[in-house]
Amino acid sequence: MTLRQLSFFFSLLSLSALLPAQEPAPEAVAAASARASRQDLLKAPVLQQEGQTYRVSDVLARLYPLDPNLEPALTGSLEYLQVYLDSPRFYDQVRWYSNLLLLEAVQVPEVTQEALHAEAVAWAKNRGIDAPANAALAIGGLEILVRAKMIGEQPDVLAAPEVRKHFNRSIPEFFGRVKLSWIRLPLFDDETGRALGETERHARYLILDEAAKEIQTGKITWEEAVEKHSQDRISKRQQGRVGYVTRTDHRFDEEFLRQLFLDLGVTAPPGAVMRGPIMGSRWVYLARMEKITSVGVVEMNRVKDRVERSLRTYMIYQELDRLAAGVSRGIQLPVRTK
Repeated sequence: MTLRQLSFFFSLLSLSALLPAQEPAPEAVAAASARASRQDLLKAPVLQQEGQTYRVSDVLARLYPLDPNLEPALTGSLEYLQVYLDSPRFYDQVRWYSNLLLLEAVQVPEVTQEALHAEAVAWAKNRGIDAPANAALAIGGLEILVRAKMIGEQPDVLAAPEVRKHFNRSIPEFFGRVKLSWIRLPLFDDETGRALGETERHARYLILDEAAKEIQTGKITWEEAVEKHSQDRISKRQQGRVGYVTRTDHRFDEEFLRQLFLDLGVTAPPGAVMRGPIMGSRWVYLARMEKITSVGVVEMNRVKDRVERSLRTYMIYQELDRLAAGVSRGIQLPVRTK
């Protein structure tokens, strides 16, 4: 290279150093921002339990094997990820993740795929869903996993006296229907559909708890309480009246029905029975059972499979209550990022 060429070359280097750096393309900036936002969401804490913090990524890691379609959907769209994490469905999954941690703390063993799929089909059937195991797992996720693990710890054959005792604990669950009215408040934002956080949920529970006390002490009538508190537009226009409900009425929240029909006894109690507040999956309820009637011939052998299934569910919740006693835990939703 000649002296003239070297001089020209260094002149170009000096000129390029004075030029501003090239701006990255807008698409690259948006992609980098999306990656950062996604990581922020995945790192966000959603559960505090026994001094440990669990994050969005921890819950999703347990959900993905149960629903193969979930990971591609959440990975492919930041907007969908945000909507999913704000949903009542994800709130419910975090609650069952917390229950799963209770089981792991006492080293309840894993279950076989066969047992998991059997529980998935039974879970769907209880909710009036005609779906194969894989589809049920995509809906029920961690609840089904927890139930399968706990049923695996129960006796293969339930003792006949225990089954009979459970049947007599609440005969209307199997041979009854309830004439029902309710006051209910949503556990989600009515405009956005986002799940409410723990503070707002507790506040709505306390509203109905106070309403129940006022009704029982005669400070307010049921009709006045409905008018004052109900946020269910349809039933509110009918003074809270819902109509007749059975335990297998799949139009309604499964968790609500489970608690509504629990421990109603052998004979119908006289007069109206108020129950609640009951925390469902999407609503908190204050229920009034105005009439409880039997339907058909009351004979346990006719519904033995349902009674045994109900008893197993009863045992699951009894054991979860026992395991949770004294355990510090709190769900930290909706998701908050820095």
